[in-house]
Amino acid sequence: MKAVVKTKVGVGNIELMDYPKPVAKPGEVIVKVMAAGVCGTDVKILHNETWSNPPVILGHEYSGVVESVGEGVTSVKPGDRVVSETGQVICGNCEYCKTGHQLMCEKRLSIGYGVDGAFAEYIAIREAIIHKIPDNLSFDCAALCEPFAVALHGTWDSGNILPTDTVLVMGPGAIGQLAAQAAKARGATVIMGGIPNDAGRLEIAKSLGVDEVFTEFSEEKIREMTGGKGVDVAIDCTGAAPAIRNAMHVVKRTGRFVQIGLTKPTMEIEYSLLTGREISIVGSFGHQWHNWEQAIKLMSTGKAKVDALITGHYPLEQWRDALGDMENQRGIKILIHPNQQ
Repeated sequence: MKAVVKTKVGVGNIELMDYPKPVAKPGEVIVKVMAAGVCGTDVKILHNETWSNPPVILGHEYSGVVESVGEGVTSVKPGDRVVSETGQVICGNCEYCKTGHQLMCEKRLSIGYGVDGAFAEYIAIREAIIHKIPDNLSFDCAALCEPFAVALHGTWDSGNILPTDTVLVMGPGAIGQLAAQAAKARGATVIMGGIPNDAGRLEIAKSLGVDEVFTEFSEEKIREMTGGKGVDVAIDCTGAAPAIRNAMHVVKRTGRFVQIGLTKPTMEIEYSLLTGREISIVGSFGHQWHNWEQAIKLMSTGKAKVDALITGHYPLEQWRDALGDMENQRGIKILIHPNQQ
């Protein structure tokens, strides 16, 4: 089969190549990949800015059709339309595995960088992390289940958003857009912030129901929008220090700040805000099983609309163009189609 492979550690070292088609082991499912989303992590792997385990196939956001199943698999069958979580390898016995926090497992290896991922014609996945998708949910939209599950974990689980909340989302990329939709689905008022280059993406956010957007941060304006008190919840999806510092300044007293965007190892923030305003800060990483079911239901029932977030389509052979679009922020979510005819 054809696959996009990180062949060795270092900058670059990614090739489209012939790769052995996976064979289902006991408890595994082979999925024919129909759509795979490009993530910022894929770009970081290209530039050797994050860990990967080469040789390894990239790609961790995808949808597809069950091709075959291994011994003992009973929950899905060939022909089923599916997506899957990312934690392909876990120990299964630690505190985190047993309490539903499998991505915290020290033995965890995720698809797309730890083990082979979805920038390929086929992928092997353990049965326990497979989720079926309904016929009315397109493969393209279903490929956004992973970033949507990440956004739902950050907003609903970590952010505990209420219908009466005003929520600030920093960053109009895919996860920021989906976090905004998750907050709107809870009935909250949503403000989204970006930079001048984000004007087009912020217009898409407005068209999908975000209440207010801005390209220039102004603490005064946000306080005007919130009757002077500040936002109930701020969610950073950028990982950028200026965005984080600005957002923390407009969280109300006793408010909540959620960090979803991946940051540098160290960062200077105004730490005294935690005590001075009794702000709660929580980090949110990845997703849990229920977030996938929530994402599928929100999209398939029309309570969340993600079609407008899909701004590019490429065959596997044009993977460089797809990663280039992501790196240069051309659009929001770029899809690769490994089995495009």
